[in-house]
Amino acid sequence: MCGRFVVAKTAGQIATIFEVDEIIDELPISYNIAPTNRVGIVVDRAFERSEDGSPIGEISRELHAARWGLVPRWSKGPGEGAPLINARIETVLEKPSFKESVHRRRCLVPASGYYEWVVQADGSKQPYYVNAGDEGMLGFAGLYEWWLDPTKSTDDPTRWLLSTTILTKPSAPELSHIHERNPVFLSGETMDIWLDSAIEGDLDLLRAIGQDSDLVGGEALFHKVGASVGKVSSAGAELISAI
Repeated sequence: MCGRFVVAKTAGQIATIFEVDEIIDELPISYNIAPTNRVGIVVDRAFERSEDGSPIGEISRELHAARWGLVPRWSKGPGEGAPLINARIETVLEKPSFKESVHRRRCLVPASGYYEWVVQADGSKQPYYVNAGDEGMLGFAGLYEWWLDPTKSTDDPTRWLLSTTILTKPSAPELSHIHERNPVFLSGETMDIWLDSAIEGDLDLLRAIGQDSDLVGGEALFHKVGASVGKVSSAGAELISAI
C-alpha cells in the first residue's frame, strides 16, 4: 500500500518533468504527506466532452490540488468512513467507489518517493524511503472524482471537492522485501496512455500499466530512514535522510 509520501519538488519543477501545460494549483514541498492532505494531481483536461465522457477538441495537461482520499460522487461526504487513499488494481473495476473513475477520470500523482515500514524479527517496524533519486520523480497511477457539497449554494466555488486515490499492485520483485504491495508506477509511455481520457479504462489498460509498473519499480532506490517519519506532525528534509 501507500500511506505516506514525499513531494520534494516545486510546482514548476513538477510541470517540467510531467510536461504540464498549466499549473492550476500550487502546493508547498512536503516530506510527510498523510491521508486527507491536499496533493498534486496531473490530468489531461478537455474543455468539452461528449455524452459518453470522451474529450472533444484541444487537450490541456494541468496540475491541480486534490484531497488524498477519494470521495465518490454518491457519497454523503468526506467524513464518511475511512479515506479511500488506495485502490487495488486487481479489484478496482469491481468497486462502486472506483469503477466509474477508471473509465474516464484517471490522473497521475507526482511523488519524489514514499515511505513503507518493514516488520523486523523482534516485531519493531523499520521505515524505508523508496524513491526516484534526488533529481527524479515517480508518477503514481491515480483516479480522481468530483463531489458536490449539497449544503453549499450554487455560487460558492468551494462546493465542489476534488479528491484522488492511488492505485496499488503486488510489489515488483526488487521491492517485495520491503512490502507486499507498491503503488502502480507510470513510465513516460504509460503516463500518456493512462491520462488520455479518449481511451476508456478497462481491464486491458490496467494490465498494461501493471506490467510496465514492475519495470519502473525495478529501478527505484530505497534506504532506511528514522522512526520520526511515523509521526504525522514530523516535517523537514531530514526525514528522507538515510540512517
